[in-house]
Amino acid sequence: EKALVRLAALCGLETVPERIEAFDISNFGDENITAGMVVYENGKPKKSDYRLFHIKSVPGRDDYASMREAVSRRIAHLADKDAVPPDLILVDGGETHRSVAAQVLADAGLCIPVFGMVKDDYHKTRALVGEGGEISIAAERSVYTLIYKIQEEVHRFTVSKMSAAKRKTEKTSVLESIDGIGKARARALLSRFGGLAGVRAADKETLCT
Repeated sequence: EKALVRLAALCGLETVPERIEAFDISNFGDENITAGMVVYENGKPKKSDYRLFHIKSVPGRDDYASMREAVSRRIAHLADKDAVPPDLILVDGGETHRSVAAQVLADAGLCIPVFGMVKDDYHKTRALVGEGGEISIAAERSVYTLIYKIQEEVHRFTVSKMSAAKRKTEKTSVLESIDGIGKARARALLSRFGGLAGVRAADKETLCT
């Protein structure tokens, strides 16, 4: 509670942010571009509300466009009957990432504060950035600890999901290299035999059934 009250004061928020949603983008080259969203309520992670967005509209690697799609898809769900809007949105990145998310909200007519979580050259949490510039949190122990945990958690969640998608794609690609097996059949085989190891272990007769 102390950290949230102090965070509200530092960021000039009108209310203490009971619900915080944080976004991060992860990718493997130009493939498996993934956006993760984690939720903290009253300073603690609420994993049941975590969300993953497989980026669909962005050709190639473009973190800013990917962030735009992820935030747009998230706020589209605010129209749902039981949707709970965030009091604060945090994005992993600097002012450009923040401004992209802020523009999405503004276009939708939503007044939700957005701040970027800035890292230093050693990829450690350094500051928050808002519309008025950077806010140092180095001397704010409770706030720094909270933001550090959120930034690490959203990165962990997003990378883990992106890596899982990458492994799935690689397994499918191995099967697709075989004549007569396309994407749909490769997926069906992996599902039927519980993964690539199961496909390899199956005999010819079993594979043909």
